[in-house]
Amino acid sequence: MESAFTQCFPSEFICSICKDNFTDPVTISCGHRFCTPCLCLLWEDAQTATCCPVCKAISPKMDFKSTILAKEHILPTRESVVCQLPSSAKQMCRIHQVVKLYFCQADTSLLCLFCSHSPEHAAHEHYPVKQVAEHYRENLLMQMKSIWKKKKENQSNIKKVTNIFRVWEGFVNLRMVMIGAEYPKVYQYLQEEKQKHLEMLAIEGKIVFQRLRRNVARMVHMGKLLRRVYEELKELCLKADVDMLQGVGDTMKRSHLMQLYIPQPMDPQLSTWAITGMLERLNSFRVYVTLDHKIRNCHVALTEDLRRLQCSPDHQDVPRNPASSENTPSWGAQTFTTGKHYWEVNVGNSRNWIIGLCKESWTSRNDMLLNSEDIFLLLCVSAEDHFSLFSTFPLLPHYVQRPQGWIGVFLDYECGIISFINVARSSLICNFLSRSFSFPLRPFIWCGPK
Repeated sequence: MESAFTQCFPSEFICSICKDNFTDPVTISCGHRFCTPCLCLLWEDAQTATCCPVCKAISPKMDFKSTILAKEHILPTRESVVCQLPSSAKQMCRIHQVVKLYFCQADTSLLCLFCSHSPEHAAHEHYPVKQVAEHYRENLLMQMKSIWKKKKENQSNIKKVTNIFRVWEGFVNLRMVMIGAEYPKVYQYLQEEKQKHLEMLAIEGKIVFQRLRRNVARMVHMGKLLRRVYEELKELCLKADVDMLQGVGDTMKRSHLMQLYIPQPMDPQLSTWAITGMLERLNSFRVYVTLDHKIRNCHVALTEDLRRLQCSPDHQDVPRNPASSENTPSWGAQTFTTGKHYWEVNVGNSRNWIIGLCKESWTSRNDMLLNSEDIFLLLCVSAEDHFSLFSTFPLLPHYVQRPQGWIGVFLDYECGIISFINVARSSLICNFLSRSFSFPLRPFIWCGPK
């Protein structure tokens, strides 16, 4: 049942969703107006395309147009409506039988003009109730917007971790396969170390998997709490001045406190174990790769693809940056068509780099992208202070610690194996297994700025 306060309002100032006067009104593309909180909550729960609650016209979610009518029309109307309410609702002073028009900041109480000059309150600061109420309403609206922004951020974090969560078991199994494939190349006495490595990797994988699950659960729970606080702020904002002022303090404190403890998405990493004797074995196939300065192909498309991945880990379409004239990609002078070969590349502290091997024919083309075939690359991609490792093709993430300094590259042409080694830790980063090479392979190197 509509309140007397709402019944006195002109219909053009009433939200058709909550049936109350507008709170932070917006106009959507079809021309209808609603409270921003009402529309946000309604559209978030919508299972189908977002549409106008009145005319059902499809409307983009963020196609909001500000409606500048609250302070110019709603507030004067609110004041006139208050004057029409029964005298029992006017907060009469029991002592002086006049309306309490002032708010005391010291003890957060309503006062009439005479009480405000009494010895008890004379030294306190007093403000008109209307002015104080509007000040707190503005703060409430700001808190609602902040809470909603945090809720959307939390939802985005849930999506990121959920994507990892879905593929985590597959990644752990894949990494176990890669690690397991390295050990048959080593002597028989390393079988015990191999078994321990795989067991610890499996245990660690399960522990991180559970942490990912808890991380998602915490963020889902926080999303529900943020919505609950948001709805409380909305309800508080719609209350009469007196009721709103009495409850605003505690609610605002809880809102501020909750925003300080928003859970962040987990960045999972598996430990890197040194593989005994691996570097000694690989160094027996050591070659020294030199750069072919005659090949002027800079492969702008590939380095731009890396920048796009760097700017958008979720693979969204974003504008591409022009390739820098510095740190251009380089090709090795050697090509390999048989045998086993191992060399090392110093990436230093570069935040973004690409190393590996490509089919020889790519040296004469400029359209190599990360999803191109016959490229076998390891990429380090930085986004803010976060580093991610990927291998191609296909593009696969590797949740291990970012290598710095020297990185080893091993090619076994006949067996179809390419491995990438963290030289400082004598550990495997990743490898390509069971590939079939029937074409010359040439080393590829690109290091971005530090």
